[in-house]
Amino acid sequence: MLQEILASLVSLLIVDPLQAEIGERLAQARAPQAVIADVRTCAEASLPGLADRAMAEPLWVVSTALNVWTGQTAPESILGDTPQCESALKSARVYLESRGA
Repeated sequence: MLQEILASLVSLLIVDPLQAEIGERLAQARAPQAVIADVRTCAEASLPGLADRAMAEPLWVVSTALNVWTGQTAPESILGDTPQCESALKSARVYLESRGA
């Protein structure tokens, strides 16, 4: 039960804002919907791993949430740490860099 609560907290404070940020940047860069959907899927798939990390390192949740909300942490740096997101973020990064977003 505690893990479910922590997963909801991680989703609300970290994953959802990161997903929104990346999605917005990709939309502004006119990325294909497939790339945006892949990033959304990777963010959702990374939630269990991030929740596990939050259980092991409670201070990580606080510091990461603050850094995400203040814009000090790039979304790719959090989601890029998860194996599920490697290919999706690589595709998005290449597209964003080619568009100058």
